[in-house]
Amino acid sequence: MFDRKIIEKIKPFLALQDILLFYGARQVGKTCLMKIIREKYIQEPSYFFDLENLEYLDLLNKSPELFVTFLKSYHNWSENQRIMVFIDEIQYLNNPTNFLKYLYDNYPNIKLIVSGSSTLEIRGKLKDSLVGRLIKFEILPLCFEEFLIFKEKPNLANMIGNPVDFDIINNEIRFYYEEFITFGSYPKIALANDINLKKTYLKQIYDTYIQKDIKDIGKIRELEKFNKLIRILAEQASNLVNLSELSRTIGATINTINEWIFLLENTFVIKLITPFSGSLRGELIKMPKLFFIDTGLRNSIVNSYEINGSSFENSFFAYINNAYKAEKINFYRTQDDKEIDFVLDGNPYELKLSYSGKKLTSLDYFQTHYRQEGNVVTLHKRENERYNIYFPWEV
Repeated sequence: MFDRKIIEKIKPFLALQDILLFYGARQVGKTCLMKIIREKYIQEPSYFFDLENLEYLDLLNKSPELFVTFLKSYHNWSENQRIMVFIDEIQYLNNPTNFLKYLYDNYPNIKLIVSGSSTLEIRGKLKDSLVGRLIKFEILPLCFEEFLIFKEKPNLANMIGNPVDFDIINNEIRFYYEEFITFGSYPKIALANDINLKKTYLKQIYDTYIQKDIKDIGKIRELEKFNKLIRILAEQASNLVNLSELSRTIGATINTINEWIFLLENTFVIKLITPFSGSLRGELIKMPKLFFIDTGLRNSIVNSYEINGSSFENSFFAYINNAYKAEKINFYRTQDDKEIDFVLDGNPYELKLSYSGKKLTSLDYFQTHYRQEGNVVTLHKRENERYNIYFPWEV
């Protein structure tokens, strides 16, 4: 099992009493993350409870005090001894708030680290009474640096985020980045070395997570229309979300479309980003732009693994988002269609699969009005005095 970068953010909280919650989609590695922490980063005795095991679920549902009795009787725990308790899929509990709060308040030597797979279920079950007791960490698919580590290329991973002047190295990184675009970065898919196996795993994630889990969480009744929405969103990834157009195409109300998009965003399938808000009032459109958290899942839904402008742009979003490389991820588009793909913490980035060096009017406009240098991100770059030119892995 490989370390994840987020462990560095988690480590300072391991010695504190705070309950730690890891939340994110299925298959992003929450369970592995807990096992890595358990094996590598703690000295105390520890116990792991997977609530997909119905016996454990029944035990924890009965009462927190009975669970404490279980720890004392079956694991020889005494209250003056600090222990770590890992609970996977905490949202399955009938009343996780009461369970966690009771243990936190009455047994300070029990350190709780828990995971959950849906913000909607977690939000519905974890109440405000846990405020001040709970620290949340969102777990995403692999960032590109982690992706390279999983591919056993730590030397290349160490170069991410910095310009590399050697063509042979950039060509090797490009080879892996194209795989990152094509099949995404779920850990299981990254570790698979067979193309057909990757496609099979991606389809399994779609079938079990979107078709089953998310449908059940959202209590979807109009399944055919919901599936049609997912496919259309995948086909239109990296584009603006026009609710009226989606409503007409799918034959569902705007409110229903809104609810389903909210469901997909809160189950870590998609993410909406908003327009950059600068000083020029009335200049910008208001519709959000939509991306899939994982490009491979998006490609699997549309059944196309071609690298094109849309998949390249979505992969760059995943590159930035999954590595927490920017506090604010926006895009820029004016009423007269001046458009910039990304504005990261106020800095404009235009995406081009291959950049010829030509003038880009939107970057010039942004630079004139907001005094920020223009940046171009491309897989095949040509030096240019007008803009900063980057490979994705150099940003």
